[in-house]
Amino acid sequence: MKRFLIALTIIVFANGCNTVAREAGYPGGNLGFLADRHSVFAKGQKQQVNRYILALALLAPLVAETVEGSSEAKLSAERISDLYGNIEKLQAASRKCTLPTVTTTAKVNTISLPANCTEAEAKSEDGSALTFETLSFEVAKSLNGALKQTYDNLEIRGNASRLLALEPTEMFKTILKARHFVPVILRYLSTYRDVSIVFGLSIIESCYPPEGTDGSIKTNSPEPACKDVTDSYAALINRTRTVDPDVAKEERPISDLFKSGKKALDAGLNWDLSKVHSAALFYHVGRACKKLDALAKIDYPNFVGCTIKDTPNAGKETEVKNNVEAIITNAPQTPL
Repeated sequence: MKRFLIALTIIVFANGCNTVAREAGYPGGNLGFLADRHSVFAKGQKQQVNRYILALALLAPLVAETVEGSSEAKLSAERISDLYGNIEKLQAASRKCTLPTVTTTAKVNTISLPANCTEAEAKSEDGSALTFETLSFEVAKSLNGALKQTYDNLEIRGNASRLLALEPTEMFKTILKARHFVPVILRYLSTYRDVSIVFGLSIIESCYPPEGTDGSIKTNSPEPACKDVTDSYAALINRTRTVDPDVAKEERPISDLFKSGKKALDAGLNWDLSKVHSAALFYHVGRACKKLDALAKIDYPNFVGCTIKDTPNAGKETEVKNNVEAIITNAPQTPL
């Protein structure tokens, strides 16, 4: 996760023949390639949707902390509101005309053809798994716009090497010359830690799905890579005070949890976000939106942005709530 935001941004600076070839031939285009290489690997459409949700949970608070003025706040809130709708549409589309699944036994691939697709679904304006790449582009475009604005607000411009310095451990070095940003980053990194833990827990539940209504855990892990994430979580929860100060200053148990979760995804884990995990991620988005909308209303008193309200008024507020609830509701009760 340390390079999550960077992976979503480098595409802006990429060029050359390889860029064009990847845009044409890689899932998610260049953005998908860079996200796979530098942040969280997503092996299928469901995981790509999950990655967008995770990215939004990381991005929205950073946008809210760095925005300047009512006009920028209004633009950012509108982008996030559009993302709600685009992610919901993408998620719903991925469940229609689903792509054939593949099982591999003794190095022999067997394809299972789905029987749930109709001609009407395939040509529906709402899209399907067969139009996933086109719909995904709209989500990626909105995320890129928000990222570019955020980096401008942080006074970070120019080349990719400076963007790569935005890893949390290096971020302070980048902004120390502009010390007024330090409180911003401190507030943001508290959200970053929460999102990292939610991500780690989603990996653990994907490794060890509850069995039966009593929530008991299966004793045999389906994925060898799951042992590392289990050990990392145990090290976080059961940690003790390290006596040696030189060892202690290198401890990053939350980061270790993310890294081990990422390793499980790299190994091909069937990762999903449960309803609880999705709701926890959207908590941070909603919190950021309250700040954006409040700032926007200074100059635009009737503005309705991206705040997720429990009791919305008719119109845009209801649309926002319905889109977010649909995204959360479409997540499984427990990861598959």
